[in-house]
Amino acid sequence: MVWLLTKASHSASIGGWARQWLSGSATDRLIQISVPGVFWAVVWGALAFSGDSDTLFYTVGLAPWYFWVLDAVVDHLHTNGELSKLMSREDVVLATRAEYVGGHPLLPHGRFAYIMIRGSQQNPLLSIHFPSVQGDGENFDVPLLDFEKTEPKSEREQSLTETLLASLDERAGGLFKSERVTLNVDYHGLGGRKHRVELTSFFRGNDEIRNWRNYLVCAQAEADTGVKPFGPWKSLKPAPEEVISHAPSGDGSKVPAARRAFERR
Repeated sequence: MVWLLTKASHSASIGGWARQWLSGSATDRLIQISVPGVFWAVVWGALAFSGDSDTLFYTVGLAPWYFWVLDAVVDHLHTNGELSKLMSREDVVLATRAEYVGGHPLLPHGRFAYIMIRGSQQNPLLSIHFPSVQGDGENFDVPLLDFEKTEPKSEREQSLTETLLASLDERAGGLFKSERVTLNVDYHGLGGRKHRVELTSFFRGNDEIRNWRNYLVCAQAEADTGVKPFGPWKSLKPAPEEVISHAPSGDGSKVPAARRAFERR
């Protein structure tokens, strides 16, 4: 329910309450709703008792917990439905909902978004997708390959992004708070500066975060070698013949147009 109402509004999505609600587990959300809910129930319980109306208490007094249940059901059905639509696209290998913490040079605010591994087999991308009321929303892409690798290099010169640096930060949880796992993806932008994109609070929990690290590595390896990873795997489609663009890329080099790191898709 909260995601459905806030996903298309950037100002609402970057708000503290929406992010806190979506990042919490079912137990966390129950605690959040129960603290003000107890006072709500006491007030409506007193009114129901004075009016000798049990129906008033059960319909209105327990409304905060009804909202908690309704939110869980709507969030599960709606999010899974949208993820299925994203996964049905030919240019998408994997999709989920996660909290973007920061690191992208075009995104000053953290918020929840859909993330995808998409693109072509020769140019896989980690894509941060913001839904919108109109159109297909906005995509902000992180290249998983060195977009300059087709340029000739000397033996002593190393590629800035010859390997994908995907790591996990794990923070132990407390009594009612689960451990916090953050997926870090390091890469170099067009200007050669290093960036670290941080993602956490995945839709299906911490195990999904660990699985995504494996998918990122496999997507890059398939692009490099053309060898399909073992087991169930959806490969990206090969890209059509790329057209070399002679326009400046931002760092003085000539790069294929399809491999521009921050091109809006």
